Amino acid sequence: MDKMIKDAILRIESMEELFDELSARFDSVGSDILNDERYREKLDILTEYYEGGLWMADYELDESGLLPCDLKRGILSEDGFYNFLFELEESKID
Repeated sequence: MDKMIKDAILRIESMEELFDELSARFDSVGSDILNDERYREKLDILTEYYEGGLWMADYELDESGLLPCDLKRGILSEDGFYNFLFELEESKID
């Protein structure tokens, strides 16, 4: 396995962990998650990943079948993180 794939796997695993943590916390406290600096920082990391081009690169590797089948990859769903951000924004309005 080449370095690019290994790096992508490590990055996806890390982003997946952040996304799971943020999602679980959001489920319990809603938009109050934004009152905690630790979670805001994690949200910033995920947002940068999603908007900065790395998400797209990882997504394309997945679509090309270059990632292991057993890799947890919910963060690579086309709507997962986007929907999370939308729900977060909506919860701030309520």
